[in-house]
Amino acid sequence: MNEEQHIGIELKDIVKSYRMGGEMVTTLRGISLHVYSGEFLAIVGPSGSGKSTLMNIIGCLDTPSSGSYTIDGQDTSRLSDNRLAEIRNHKIGFIFQSFHLLTQLTALENVELPLVYRGLSSRQRRERAVTALTRMGLQDRMHHKPKELSGGQQQRVAIARALAGNPTILLADEPTGALDTKTGREVLHIFDELHKAGHTIVLITHDPEVAERAESVVRITDGVLTEERRGRHALQSRRPDGLEEHSL
Repeated sequence: MNEEQHIGIELKDIVKSYRMGGEMVTTLRGISLHVYSGEFLAIVGPSGSGKSTLMNIIGCLDTPSSGSYTIDGQDTSRLSDNRLAEIRNHKIGFIFQSFHLLTQLTALENVELPLVYRGLSSRQRRERAVTALTRMGLQDRMHHKPKELSGGQQQRVAIARALAGNPTILLADEPTGALDTKTGREVLHIFDELHKAGHTIVLITHDPEVAERAESVVRITDGVLTEERRGRHALQSRRPDGLEEHSL
């Protein structure tokens, strides 16, 4: 990755702690990470490693206990909940393992729904939704409800929903986790094409094979980034205790 490229996401010394019962639990321990605009980054780690907490902070769904998070040059640390919601709505497209489609709505209506919060007219919402679903090869399934679609088709609806808002960042949480192997590969191919088209993608996964599809990979273990590989150039990452880990 060219070092002169614009940094779209930057986290510095991120710590996340919360109280559980009478004890303080720390899930992220001094995370520092940057993602270039147009980069395809995978964050890989086992269950309980802190990757979901990190995803929530990158997606402005949660805030760190300390440290700073900057997205497209804007420091989020002092923003109101309403402003964070605005960033989520305009800059980030979310893709989840369980699709999060509303069962009573058609594919077209599911893709249109988040656009309501943009203040777009019904015609504009419909045009964007049709374009996004067509891009996903679902032009013949627009009026089907989720139960009438396969798992792969449902995930493509979810991707279309994320794309319809024209976000600068796509944040995918275990996007192949609920799919069979063949369908999972098809979905990953879609991410390959989105990356080639210039989208910034952050993919969260526990599966090293899925992570290998990304341009860059970082590994998180017990709330610490322990390994990092950037494009064709391996980098060493530094732990908060000053020790260096070998790159992937």
